[in-house]
Amino acid sequence: MNDFAGMEELMEDFLTEASDLLSDVDSKLMGLEKTPDDRDLLNVIFRGFHTIKGGAGFLNATELVTLCHLTENLFDKLRNGELTLNAELMDTIFAATGEVRQMFGFLSQNRQPDAAPAHLIAALNAALENKKIEVAGQKPEIAPKAPVVVSTGDAGEPDWNGLYQAVVGVEVPATELPAAVSAPAAPVALVPERRASDVTPPKPNPGRRDSDSGGGKDNTIRVDTDRLDQVLNLSGEIGLTKNRLTHLRTDILQGRSDAITLRALDESVSQLDMLVVSLQNAVMKTRMQPIGRLFNKYPRLARDLARQLGKDVELVLLGEETEIDKTMIEDLNDPLVHLIRNAVDHGVEDPAQREAAGKPAKSLVRLGARQEGDHILITIVDDGKGMRPEVIRNKAIEKGLIGPDSASSLDDAQSLALILLPGFSTKDEISSVSGRGVGMDVVKTNIEKLNGSIIISSEPGKGSTFTISLPLTLAILPVLLLRLSNQSFAVPLSLVREILAISPQDLQQVSGKSTMVVRGEVLPVLPLARLIGWEQTETSEVGVLMQVGAQSFILSADGFAGHDDVVIKSLDTFRPKGVAGVTMSSEGEIVLILDIKELLDEVRG
Repeated sequence: MNDFAGMEELMEDFLTEASDLLSDVDSKLMGLEKTPDDRDLLNVIFRGFHTIKGGAGFLNATELVTLCHLTENLFDKLRNGELTLNAELMDTIFAATGEVRQMFGFLSQNRQPDAAPAHLIAALNAALENKKIEVAGQKPEIAPKAPVVVSTGDAGEPDWNGLYQAVVGVEVPATELPAAVSAPAAPVALVPERRASDVTPPKPNPGRRDSDSGGGKDNTIRVDTDRLDQVLNLSGEIGLTKNRLTHLRTDILQGRSDAITLRALDESVSQLDMLVVSLQNAVMKTRMQPIGRLFNKYPRLARDLARQLGKDVELVLLGEETEIDKTMIEDLNDPLVHLIRNAVDHGVEDPAQREAAGKPAKSLVRLGARQEGDHILITIVDDGKGMRPEVIRNKAIEKGLIGPDSASSLDDAQSLALILLPGFSTKDEISSVSGRGVGMDVVKTNIEKLNGSIIISSEPGKGSTFTISLPLTLAILPVLLLRLSNQSFAVPLSLVREILAISPQDLQQVSGKSTMVVRGEVLPVLPLARLIGWEQTETSEVGVLMQVGAQSFILSADGFAGHDDVVIKSLDTFRPKGVAGVTMSSEGEIVLILDIKELLDEVRG
């Protein structure tokens, strides 16, 4: 069914612009809540709804026009001083932006959106008439994507799925839904149910924007024209150098080579090498996007969740201008949503508890990003109750995740990292780590897929910090090249601590397994041949001390061929276990890039 036949291109352009406008409106609304009399913000938000309404009118998206027109009128009265902004009115406005976002989901499938819920239209009309906003004794609530029904559990648990979808634009997996909180949350309104028979959910369209419309991954990118000009200029210079090399090659083949010709050839090859590196860097910059485009979604998420939980939380953004590979931005969304949700729900206390502890009633959660060398650091910091390492250790022992002997040898940082283990959670509501482990293993897995790591620090009574370290890009990967027989294999350099020489007298057998002592640390020795299922050779001359998560071990091989920065070619149609991708060596040899974590899991399994 296509309600906009012949207008698909116009629709895509509208959604691109309107989605950015709506995200900006959401961001400005967060600021308006702090300074309700700011006329500049009121004007910007008014113009945002007016522009969206105009585009929707051109496309004859009637229900979207109706909703935007009512909200536009509301802001016209606010900026003219005819209405006063309060908490109830703010909830209604946020519900309207959530419904607009849902309508974008239908438009992305070239379908007319349903009318906005009757309770939301009634609330907007009541606000325009300066009446008390109340529909059937209920407050307006954020409208989730059809056909989701927003409801609460018996203990007043927030509707995570509806909240997640309304703000972020995608459905949270059922496995990530957290356990119910102990105390009843602030009153949560219910959205009138939409029956599945009345609404057909939009089908994913991989060619559409994912972030706002609920389709597949976003395959588009906005690039500064200066960066494209740089790529074009470098391409032109490479073409000129290629012509020069062709001319020199002809001279050499025809026997007209002399010292001057050979020197010119050497200079041209060096120039080509420099230009290719510059072009590679310029192309990489076209993939880089400000992380603020991702961060700007989260203040709204934190605000809505805090309101449902009866908490006063402000999410502060830092380093929004930091640039990161666009593909990584998309894959970071779910882990960051989960960490922010945990910080608001489980990390910070409610106002009464904070005041009793001598803290300000308002909690601060800081989400920041910065570049350090060739890595990006993302931090989520809360000023809540913190986590106690000894409580986490005891819970891990109780759940059988580690033994008492292993637990006693862990320092505080290693103990806090236990919350990242699959199956770790705590339902002891009076403990300082209530609910912290629910789904955290999923966060860790997603971060490791990006060749990143996560470190946790916490101070009881003061708060917790989660630090995510990521490479600048996934397209180019620094690797160490290992040799096994006559074949080369690549392992990510980020996992390598050092390279060691191995001799038979260095190896010791412990419980039937090879080990090696490195500066007093007993480490297992795993032959590369064993990991990939090859027949093991009698001796290995090289050992690579590797760190994968909390596990350290020595990977033994026949030799190594240095390190390199390689371009990863993915294996989309056929991907053997333990292979992250392939690349080509300078000698033209195909080299497999190994997924060490997957290989280790395979050996343990």
